[in-house]
Amino acid sequence: MKLSVTDRTLPRYHLVGTLLVVLALSLALGASFLWTSYAEHRDALVRLEKNFENKKQERLRAEMASAIAYLDFVHSRSEAVLRHALEEKVSMAMQTAQGIYEREHGRRPEGEVKRMIIDALRPQRFFEGRGYFFIDDSAGRCILLPTAPALEGTSLWDNKDDTGHYIVRGLLEAARSGTEGGFSSYRWYSPVDAARMSDKLAHVRLFAPYGWIIGTGDYLYRWEETRLKEGLDRLRAWNFGDTGHFMVMGSDGRLLLQPPSGRGTDELQLGAVGSPVEQAIRQDMLKLARAGGGLLTYSGRGRGEDGTDTRSAYVMAYNPWKIIVIASIFEQEMQSALATERTAAAVALSGRVPYLLVVVAATVGVALAASLLFSNWMRRLFAAYHEKLEAHTQTLEAQAGELRLAGHVFESSREGIIVTDPQTRILAVNPAFTQITGYAAAEVMGQTPSFLSSGEHDASFYNAMWKSIRDTGSWTGEIRNRRKDGSLYPEQISIGTVRGPAGDVRHYVGTFLDITERKETENRIRHLAEFDALTQLPNRALLGDRLAQAIAHAQRNDEQLAVLFIDLDRFKNINDSLGHAMGDRILQEVATRLRRLVRQTDTVSRLGGDEFVVLITGLEQPGYAVTTAQKILATLGEPYLIDKHELLITPSIGVAMYPTNGTDTGTLLKNADAAMYHAKNSGRNDFQFFTPEFNHWVTERLRIENGLRHAVERNELRLHYQPQVDLLSGQIVSCEALLRWRTEDGTLVPPNRFIPVAEETGSIHTIGHWVLDEACRQLRQWDNEGAAPIRMAINVAVPQLRRQDFLDHVRETLARHGLPPGRLEIEVTESVFLDLDSQTGQTLRNLTDLGVILSLDDFGTGYSSLSYLKHFRFDVLKIDRSFVSELHCNRDDVTLIRAIVSIARDMSLITVAEGIESAEQQRILTELGCSAGQGYHFSRPVPAAELALQIRRTAPSAAHTTAG
Repeated sequence: MKLSVTDRTLPRYHLVGTLLVVLALSLALGASFLWTSYAEHRDALVRLEKNFENKKQERLRAEMASAIAYLDFVHSRSEAVLRHALEEKVSMAMQTAQGIYEREHGRRPEGEVKRMIIDALRPQRFFEGRGYFFIDDSAGRCILLPTAPALEGTSLWDNKDDTGHYIVRGLLEAARSGTEGGFSSYRWYSPVDAARMSDKLAHVRLFAPYGWIIGTGDYLYRWEETRLKEGLDRLRAWNFGDTGHFMVMGSDGRLLLQPPSGRGTDELQLGAVGSPVEQAIRQDMLKLARAGGGLLTYSGRGRGEDGTDTRSAYVMAYNPWKIIVIASIFEQEMQSALATERTAAAVALSGRVPYLLVVVAATVGVALAASLLFSNWMRRLFAAYHEKLEAHTQTLEAQAGELRLAGHVFESSREGIIVTDPQTRILAVNPAFTQITGYAAAEVMGQTPSFLSSGEHDASFYNAMWKSIRDTGSWTGEIRNRRKDGSLYPEQISIGTVRGPAGDVRHYVGTFLDITERKETENRIRHLAEFDALTQLPNRALLGDRLAQAIAHAQRNDEQLAVLFIDLDRFKNINDSLGHAMGDRILQEVATRLRRLVRQTDTVSRLGGDEFVVLITGLEQPGYAVTTAQKILATLGEPYLIDKHELLITPSIGVAMYPTNGTDTGTLLKNADAAMYHAKNSGRNDFQFFTPEFNHWVTERLRIENGLRHAVERNELRLHYQPQVDLLSGQIVSCEALLRWRTEDGTLVPPNRFIPVAEETGSIHTIGHWVLDEACRQLRQWDNEGAAPIRMAINVAVPQLRRQDFLDHVRETLARHGLPPGRLEIEVTESVFLDLDSQTGQTLRNLTDLGVILSLDDFGTGYSSLSYLKHFRFDVLKIDRSFVSELHCNRDDVTLIRAIVSIARDMSLITVAEGIESAEQQRILTELGCSAGQGYHFSRPVPAAELALQIRRTAPSAAHTTAG
């Protein structure tokens, strides 16, 4: 059937078609909603079941992880508890032996004293009767062995366990490993199985008077059995949820822990005796544990609807004790919650279906009514459209003439023109665009103008440009773009927006001019105004601008800066004798040398004639300006070879510091100029600071710096030694080497004046090598003279620790003087952690690995000391004298020292209190548990010979002789 389309029938066809389409879409939409709801319900149930299963597994894994972590903790305590018990027993034996020796030595024959010690230790038993004390001498001969008296007097030197380990040799090595002895592990026959060896741990100490090693030991498995019982007791009481509990089996399937019954369910019994089903479950658990562990579901008698108890279990082997841990939970505990969620989801779905049907019916009704209204409205619009079409045709004819005129202007304009659509795709360009950019019209059509970007403008620039275009409709400014040949050019561009009658964006039109020549002219004018024509250095105007900016920056960041005013000495003589051309070439060479000396952030300027100014920014301390001034004096004082003329010119330099010598541009330049004239009046070829006091400081610092360079070779350095005394016995156990410097003229320079200079100039390395060598030499000399062995403590600065060869030098020095590493104590202050780098940290760790004693000085004065005690193995903590000076009258100091001593004791560190000046302070420190002390109460720092006498007076042998 052929449809007749006229002005009257077209709206009717439109109405019928619209109604049919709306009805079909509404029905399809309703069916889609119903199907989607059903699918969502089905997916929700699947997710719900998966979520509950994941939660169940996560819960079992979490409980298992907690149980394993607890067993690890309990297991880790086995050897630690045994070590502590062995140390206590051996310490008791050592006290017994030492007490008998001190009481009877000299009064009875040595053999009788030895027999008294042996008889005192032989009957002692402990560790449930397993423990006893044994004694061997340094040659491996058995002195005391209560369990095998027949072996006493025989050599056990070649006794080995089943791994080939020499037992007695290992004990001797452990006893000599430190002043407190050490531990040795070996295997020996167990009392419960005389045919098989078991792991055993022994603690031994050296009894120095007779060269004996005294020790005791016990079997590790006995201590681990106790810890295992403790772990099983904890798991027996460990419940989670309503039905969750733990079971434990041995690796052979033997049940070690069965949860208690009577909790509302008939628990499944997995003992050795049980039904075939239960035995099969036990075997499955064993296989799963041996395969690495995992989840297992099993059924048994219980409270389920079908009379069974379905449980989910997580099985894992705990290898240190060769046991298998099972965490299980009742499956119905999780399923009840899942069933509740399923019911709620089904109810929600059934409630949605009627609602969807009502919505579909309402949608169809509204759509039909809207279609009728829309059809009537379209009929009226269609009539009006005919009238407007006629009027529009006449308007187009009139505009065609205007477009021909605009096209002529577009083609003939000297400005580049580019037209884009609202998406900035290029629609048209004129010939001037091609002439400026090098791109033909065919190459750019459809592209965006971004292909012309030079890359010198960031995203924020373009964001601001387009914001202006959107807000105001236009933007005008300068921009740098790239031509087709790759060259960059600046352009002045204006971008406007063409909008339709409704205000919508139709086009963007950009017009631009190449302004390369104009910019080059501006740059030449600016350079002539700001730079010196002869040297190309910044002139006075640009210097003033940069100095003002530098002052503002220094004020904001609390920094310092320096202004160096330089004038060439007797430069006028060169101009008068060799001519101005030669003078100009010298000035150019001076500018070149100055530019090489300074950083890029600094400024070198020529004010005129032979006057130059150097601006140095970002100074941390005024001393850095001294270094720069010295470099300028040395560099400008070198000969100038120009046209076969070798000329010598020296500078005079005046230095003014911000903010000390001025806070504005004019004041700083004026004061630097005045300081320069002071340098000329002082003999030229020199530099002077504007402040007289700072000049004095510079002079004194240079004197110390120059003196330190020759202090070692002139034999001006000396070491004095201050003893460190055991607070209980009064015996000197160590001493601190303190550096002294007496110059050639007899002046004694304090360390706090010359050590910082030595660190800054680098001479600290030469001085530090001398101190280390001299201290070790003196310690070896005291040993050769028969003095009691003590430790030697030396202070080491941070720059020394940063040298990669420091450890090698320590090792070589100890070897050269024949000293073991444990006799040397390296002291570092807490300031080493302020700027801790990888090399310093590695040096500290290597020193402890070598065996050198590491001491932390001035402990407690700051820098988060406690955090670094975790990362570095210090042996000694030195309590700062500020805590000791008012100890007898300040309870806060007592509390602080008690805390420090407690920390040191827990970490097995020696504590040394500095600045002890009275017997009362010594008594309080002794009561607080401090190990050693240092201060004027015992001795001031003294020469080596005097300290040797003090060592002999406090040695144990000297005390016994006096008592006799």
